[in-house]
Amino acid sequence: MMRMTRRAFVQSAAAPMLVMPQQAPPPQVELTIAHLVDRIRAAVGPWREKTIDGFKAGDPSVALTGVAVTVAARLENLRRAASAGCNLVIAQEPVFYGANDEPGNRASDAVYLAKKAYIDHAKLVVGRFSEHWRTRQPDPRVVAIADALGWKDQPANDNIYRVPETSLSSLMAHVSKRLGLRGGMRTVGLPDLRVRTVLVSPGTTDLASTGARLKGADVVLAGEPREWEVVPYVLDAREAGAAKALISVGRIVSEEPGMRACAAWIRTL
Repeated sequence: MMRMTRRAFVQSAAAPMLVMPQQAPPPQVELTIAHLVDRIRAAVGPWREKTIDGFKAGDPSVALTGVAVTVAARLENLRRAASAGCNLVIAQEPVFYGANDEPGNRASDAVYLAKKAYIDHAKLVVGRFSEHWRTRQPDPRVVAIADALGWKDQPANDNIYRVPETSLSSLMAHVSKRLGLRGGMRTVGLPDLRVRTVLVSPGTTDLASTGARLKGADVVLAGEPREWEVVPYVLDAREAGAAKALISVGRIVSEEPGMRACAAWIRTL
């Protein structure tokens, strides 16, 4: 048994008291859902006074346990979020079936009430992050689709990508495989049309955002083209002698790559 002198004992006892405060981790501050959303707002720049984005249900003052990012906050996705321990759900599309998420005449609707009841029961906070996400430059939704299709290194000009020359039918097969389409694909155009440039237009594809740029593209890769605008425009362009085509993959499918990119971006915050 080794005996310690009083001086040695005092020195050995004092050492941890001097070192430990410098090595101890800083105290953790509870991160609330509101705190995270403040970080998101600061990162995207000026927040619009009038916007469709923001909290749609739940109490954002509670502590954040996890974040689920989705295109549409359907009941299935809300349940998956809760099962994974996520109490914040960020969605691209409206939560309660209308642009401004106000229930309106759905206030007594059984589907609306069931969804609201589940959100309350699971203590979820649901917010929409659409307007501010898609107005970032370059449009992260367009970049994400191009990345998913293997066009990441292809130069883009005004959302138009130059791709290795192919036929429309081959391009359709490529898009279906790379985007994992589980349903149908709608097209306008001849299967053997030669394609060198593609205008990527996720979400709603209207004529205002498509007409002028279509001059520089062989094909419009659309999410949800308006039946009375873009579709007849492309058909008439063909009749007028222009070699143009349209591929529609559906709004939700077209938004999925962008929301995966959104989830990755939120992780950095």
